[in-house]
Amino acid sequence: MTEKMMTQDSRSASGRLPLRGLHVFAVAARHGSFKKAAEALCVTPQAVSLQVRSLEESLQFSLFVRLPAGIQLTHEGGQLLDYVERGVSLIETGIADIRAKQGRRQFNIRVSPWFAVHCLLPGFSEFEARYPQVDFNVRTALRFPDFSREETDVAIQWGFGQWPFRHKQLLIRDDKCLVCAPSLLKRKALAEPQDLLHHRLLCTELSVYLWKQVLEHFDVDTVAERQAMPLDSQASQIEATLQGLGVALMSEDVARDHMATGELVQPLGDWTVSQLAPALMPGYWLIASDGLEDLQSDTLVADFIRWQQQQLETNPLVKHRIAG
Repeated sequence: MTEKMMTQDSRSASGRLPLRGLHVFAVAARHGSFKKAAEALCVTPQAVSLQVRSLEESLQFSLFVRLPAGIQLTHEGGQLLDYVERGVSLIETGIADIRAKQGRRQFNIRVSPWFAVHCLLPGFSEFEARYPQVDFNVRTALRFPDFSREETDVAIQWGFGQWPFRHKQLLIRDDKCLVCAPSLLKRKALAEPQDLLHHRLLCTELSVYLWKQVLEHFDVDTVAERQAMPLDSQASQIEATLQGLGVALMSEDVARDHMATGELVQPLGDWTVSQLAPALMPGYWLIASDGLEDLQSDTLVADFIRWQQQQLETNPLVKHRIAG
């Protein structure tokens, strides 16, 4: 670092943290002398003094007490030095982590929250153990990921398979029943599809589209978005339905469990959306990056898909919903 560069840095724009000044401050604090700090930095003592003075003006408190025999940290200076040293240590840790990961494969999985909790994470540590040289990154998200921006290798998402990807396959079906709480029917009639015009439609953010398709199938002329109450999760949708807040298109197995106890009923008859039209049935799909020309040529991806399918086959919650 030259004296000219340090002098220019002392005039850094207002509001910017003078990082070079913090470095000079830390060196001066460790040596207890501007002269010794200057020797370590290969600049003049005047340049060190100017840099520290500029930092003090920026921070609006003194860092050192200037003594004939050298310098001594003020109380505030000592506090700041502790933070600076911890910050430097954190940066060094980050650099070491980056270097350690060089040459290691990063495998990024984006998955719907429900699927992550019930189907992916149980037993996932065993799969990780097969590949100790790979860093697995699992993130949950309702919305479909941007494969290019988020560096996604594999996604498992709820939907209808509408995504323009070459590598995608349906893992489990998620057929739906139209249900509501008996208490709702005591307040508002729901004997035919047209009565849906007068009811709140409970759904998640992604299933508004399903309501639109069901209403269109029954020729119910309404704007689904106006009647919809999008909730943040399936658990919220279930609870809202049980409380009689509206009508829901609920996963068949969950709906039938609650119908067996009398908590929910099917006001428009015993049917599922797949019986209305097979294309309406959503599910959880596995989508692989288009950067993979052949799934089988990538041992890790192929092994992950096989492992996930095996997990589903032994999962009592979903094995009856596995796509054929």
